[in-house]
Amino acid sequence: MAALSPELTFEAQSSFGPGNGITVDVSGPTAMLQVGDCVVLDRANEDLVEAVQITSINGQQLTLGTTAANVPNGVMFEHAAGCTMETGLLITEKRYLPKNRSEISLAKVPVARIVGGTGRYGYGRRGDQASYNTDNFNLLASLMKFGGPPAWEIWPANTAAGIEAETGQVWVPAGIMLAYYSEIKARYVAGFQYSNLPSVVKMACAQIITSLAALPPLGNVRMYQAGDTKIEQFTASLFGEDVKAMLGPYARGCSHEFVYLSAHCDGQSTGLGPHARVHVGLQRRGTG
Repeated sequence: MAALSPELTFEAQSSFGPGNGITVDVSGPTAMLQVGDCVVLDRANEDLVEAVQITSINGQQLTLGTTAANVPNGVMFEHAAGCTMETGLLITEKRYLPKNRSEISLAKVPVARIVGGTGRYGYGRRGDQASYNTDNFNLLASLMKFGGPPAWEIWPANTAAGIEAETGQVWVPAGIMLAYYSEIKARYVAGFQYSNLPSVVKMACAQIITSLAALPPLGNVRMYQAGDTKIEQFTASLFGEDVKAMLGPYARGCSHEFVYLSAHCDGQSTGLGPHARVHVGLQRRGTG
């Protein structure tokens, strides 16, 4: 997931599920939601936790479900009254589609599951406007002129044939106008399961843990000087060149920068105890 703390939290007023297209009365700031947003249900209960998409909003009523072709129920489990619904825990990315193309590349890989996707139409810039997916002289143009920004619509996001898990390539189907969207939002989960976490990632995490344990709160230190106290490190962080080299194959984007990576270390194989773990954060420059 993308975060440990939710952005918004809602609470169900009655029990619901399982099923698709289920309407639930909730308490919370529903005005801050959009159709297509995804929520995590009952996160504190590992037997019931699941992620679903909001397909409709009517006041304090939310309709939960899925449009994915290969998932029978949007809500898979039965949830009691008081069930928490939290946003901001999934990875959310907004992408502009290339002209007349239906593929995008997600930043975090491997892609485990796309929970929900939305798209909307817009117009190209300058010389592209006359030859864009939809022309300037139709009902859509009138709605955009007088009705504000185009509305987001939901597309079937979890079709297995349209997702390349290792590369992050996703095929986005055409929308209601039978033309490709101008921009889309994808909400998804990415990463490795503990059972198949690459050994080199475990080793890199172990080295970072060892540095933190040996020299708290400092690591990667090249020199200590007692007189006129001085501490000199090899680099400005715990990520030395060897650790960067280990994590390099799992980075996306520019070859000399790193993207965000989250991993748990196998404490037993490193001698650091069964509960040893590290949260590795690597952010590509310019991505915020």
